[in-house]
Amino acid sequence: MHFTTRLCFILSPFAAVLILALALDAATVNQTLLRATSPFEDVVEFALITNTASMNKALAAVDKSAAAVKAVLSAPAAIKFGSLVQGIHHSATNNKLHAVAENAVEAFRLLIDNLQSEGLKEPLEVSLLDYAGFKLQVLATSEQPDWTAVRKTVVDAAAWWSVTRAKVSDKGLRDAFNSTVRGLETASNTENLPLLHFAARMDLDLVDLLEAHFRRKR
Repeated sequence: MHFTTRLCFILSPFAAVLILALALDAATVNQTLLRATSPFEDVVEFALITNTASMNKALAAVDKSAAAVKAVLSAPAAIKFGSLVQGIHHSATNNKLHAVAENAVEAFRLLIDNLQSEGLKEPLEVSLLDYAGFKLQVLATSEQPDWTAVRKTVVDAAAWWSVTRAKVSDKGLRDAFNSTVRGLETASNTENLPLLHFAARMDLDLVDLLEAHFRRKR
């Protein structure tokens, strides 16, 4: 047998094991990060409605998962994650609940940005649309809404939906999300705060339906 052929034969099982290990690592990363997103969602929602008791329970869940999250992140991402969590606690201690929500929504985005897309049950853009809904809620509840930031987030959301839309076979769900994106665009362009609140809430509700839709398809 030629040396190169023998080498390929020897390396093939190793390569197969390596590929399997990488796949398992991606699955572990995704499972860890996705499990950790839920407490941050809760922190954002409870901080925005000033429910400090429930917010603190959610923060305890954040702390409980922090070590596992850092273990699957790159060193720079883990440092940034730790800084955001520290910022959340600092703001909570000083009763700056809107700042709590701001830090929590950025920690949520960091988790999403570090997901391994090939191992997800739904397109990565679905999670990004989830982030957009929470981000817009945070921006909408600011004492002085930053409409430039709102418009940027809406543009991003529209792009994420454009990627996702063709993969959604449920026409009713597609139409509902199309209407929601149009509502977000109208709200951001006209600086209509009540409409922004409503459309952001619709985005979050429809993301739940999108997640269920893609899980049924697998």
